[in-house]
Amino acid sequence: MGDQFLTVMAVLDDDAQRIMTNWQSRILAAGLRGTQTMGIPFHISLGSYPPSREAELIALIRKTAAAHGAFPVDLTALGDFNDRVLFARPDDSAPLAALRAVFNHDYPHRFPWSPHATLFCGQEDEVRQARSILSPLFAPFRARVTALEMGRFFPAHFVCRQALTGNEGPHPEASFN
Repeated sequence: MGDQFLTVMAVLDDDAQRIMTNWQSRILAAGLRGTQTMGIPFHISLGSYPPSREAELIALIRKTAAAHGAFPVDLTALGDFNDRVLFARPDDSAPLAALRAVFNHDYPHRFPWSPHATLFCGQEDEVRQARSILSPLFAPFRARVTALEMGRFFPAHFVCRQALTGNEGPHPEASFN
């Protein structure tokens, strides 16, 4: 198992990006910095893979995006993983499950899949403080999953993006920053 890995992500629409960026800005304005990867779109991770599968995954992303349209996902609650990761939790949906079925691979950590859109990562006290900032601001909302994106981590590097409408091709030369 290498240090780097690829992650395929279901990217949320522009309105969701604005809402969640505002939430994250409130956390950062309170002086909390966290360890979350900044500069990537808010998303729901679908699967992670070894870097050796990059070309295969680009082809699979193209094929999958051509077969699936954009779809709604309701972000209904804040959640956390052991007070270390604060996230917005999506309700279960058949379209999200269908994408997960295509990209159902968990490398390198093999954590059980739990759909979420990360807002903040940090030490337990920081995550609890971040949650106390967001709890009064959080209101459930309907977002849309509009694209599939793949990145290489760590450090974060953009690999490709494909709109679920099939209109946009991957851009391997682009970068997250």
